[in-house]
Amino acid sequence: MEEAKEVEEAESLPNELEEKAKLADGYLSQLKYLQADFENYKKMVAREREMYEMCATETLIKNLLPIIDTLECAIASTSNNTSFEEGIALIYKDLITVLGKEGLKPIAAVGEKFDPYKHEVIITVIDDDHPEDTILEEFEKGYMLGSKVIRTAKVKVSKITNHEISQD
Repeated sequence: MEEAKEVEEAESLPNELEEKAKLADGYLSQLKYLQADFENYKKMVAREREMYEMCATETLIKNLLPIIDTLECAIASTSNNTSFEEGIALIYKDLITVLGKEGLKPIAAVGEKFDPYKHEVIITVIDDDHPEDTILEEFEKGYMLGSKVIRTAKVKVSKITNHEISQD
C-alpha cells in the first residue's frame, strides 16, 4: 500500500511542478509589468518637475524684464562714465549673464525680416530703400526662454509703395 502511495505521489510531482512553474511565470510577468509602470511613473514625475521648474523660471524672468529695460535705459542715458555708471553697467552685464545661463536670449530685430511669432509691429513706414517687412527700429526688446517666446519685440517695419498701373 505504501508503494502505491509513493508511485501516486511520484506521478503527481511533474503536474505539481508544472503548476508551480506557471505560478512563478505569472508572478514574474506581474513583476515586470509593475517594474515598467514604476519606470514610466518616474519619467512622468521628472517631466512634470521639469515643466514646473521651467514655468517658475519663466515667471521670474518675465518679472525681471522691466528691470532689465530700466537698466538699459540708465546705461544709454549716461555720458560721464563715472564709477557709479560703470557699476550699473556691470550689474546689468552680470544679470544678463545669469539669465542667459537659465536660457534667456534676446530676439534679433533691427535689419531682420519681420516674424509675427517673434515681433510685434507698432509702426509701419513706407520705405523703398529696404526690402518689404524689414525691421527698421526696435522700441522694446523681445526675449526667448529656450525655444519659447516670452516677450515679443516691439518694432517698426518697412513697407514698399505699390506702383499700381491704372487701367483706363
